[in-house]
Amino acid sequence: MSSSANEFVARVKRANPSLVAGAVKRRVQSGLARRGYLVSRIDDEGRKYFEVSHEGDVPLPAGAEEALRADNPRLAELVEQYNALTYPSAVPTQWNDSFLKKNLSLAWFRGDNAYVWQLRLFTGGAKTRNYLAMLDIESRDKLGLFKKLKEDGLFGAFTFTFGDRVVSRDLLDSINEINYLDSQIGLSDMAAPTVLDIGAGYGRLAWRMDEALPNLGAYDCTDGVPVSTFLCEYHLGFRKVSDSVRVVPLSEIDTLRDSYTVAVNVHSFSEQSHASIKWWLGEIAKRDIGWLLIVPNTYGELLSTEVGGTREDFMPSVLAAGYELADHRTVYQNDDMREMIGLHDEFFLFKKAD
Repeated sequence: MSSSANEFVARVKRANPSLVAGAVKRRVQSGLARRGYLVSRIDDEGRKYFEVSHEGDVPLPAGAEEALRADNPRLAELVEQYNALTYPSAVPTQWNDSFLKKNLSLAWFRGDNAYVWQLRLFTGGAKTRNYLAMLDIESRDKLGLFKKLKEDGLFGAFTFTFGDRVVSRDLLDSINEINYLDSQIGLSDMAAPTVLDIGAGYGRLAWRMDEALPNLGAYDCTDGVPVSTFLCEYHLGFRKVSDSVRVVPLSEIDTLRDSYTVAVNVHSFSEQSHASIKWWLGEIAKRDIGWLLIVPNTYGELLSTEVGGTREDFMPSVLAAGYELADHRTVYQNDDMREMIGLHDEFFLFKKAD
């Protein structure tokens, strides 16, 4: 290009700054592409993979919007009770008011939020990845729970339909966890197995296990976060679970049973301080609890969340509470599928030492 032509182009760009911006954008995109990156503007659907959201296709049931409000008297009562406690478990390091404001919508508590990451977990290709997860879990579904448990998409859960089967992260995780516990402990063969769920959230696993195991003797849900206890009470009441399921507020921790078959903690200890975890382990140790299942947020390690975001290894604390590691494996068993699913969560199953 001649010097006069260059001067003409320069004048045009000065007259229209958008041309300059466009040229810079193309150069940046070209440079990133050579390094293996593609940059593009995400649409409304794509934003769901990066933001707290919920599926609104299934309307809220009657009365839900009125009950699931921040000014609900029962929620206020629980908050007051929890604030009066001096237990380390009542002092959140992650689940504080600021975190909840950003990561939870009360009425849509089964959406993609603080309790269950759904679309954000996969950052793209959620339907394909959930399909692969379904195939992996189905290969071990000896209890036939895919035929027994259903997903209705209520309260904002994102669902995926494969043939005549509707699934969600809630459903898939629950089927996987129940089958895993049954394969390791034999829950379905026991006369009346009992479960203590620490960090029960909105009662996901309690609801599913109550439907899955007709022989369930007792299932107690407890949580160190008052809004979780509030949602658990509401949700399990809405689901009309059996009398064997109970919600135990942290302020009533002394009403827990003296013994349980197993205590479960799914993605909860990882979001608490080490002091809180040791307090819970003390509550476990003082009771006759044969097994302890922990599903952490971190791969290969059991790490807490401290004030300021630092982490501490709490495996020694579990062992000091009188437990030994009995089984450790990834939640998805097929190596090839696990890589394509892109999720590497693990089961840590501990047995009470003799």
